Amino acid sequence: MPAPLAPRCLTRVMIDDDCAIEVAQLQSVMHTIQHMLRDVPTAQREYIANALLNLAVSRMLKEEGQVHTASILLRLGDVVRHHDQPRPERAVDLTRMNG
Repeated sequence: MPAPLAPRCLTRVMIDDDCAIEVAQLQSVMHTIQHMLRDVPTAQREYIANALLNLAVSRMLKEEGQVHTASILLRLGDVVRHHDQPRPERAVDLTRMNG
């Protein structure tokens, strides 16, 4: 029997094996997006990352609110600053600060 999916929430933490199916689905979507972006004209490719980030942040603000979104982005910035590389089969752990 497949593991139940977590409730729809942008900030869920996927650190246990029960979420393997959901992580696999996210990876599949990421692969699909990367494949589709090959058709984007070269002149527009430099804007893709910024556009995707803007969409993600807008969605986070809508679903999580300003304070929670700011906290998530602060922790994500900390992960990036410390060069932590997530394992491919797991989500980035945003439950703590590294510093």
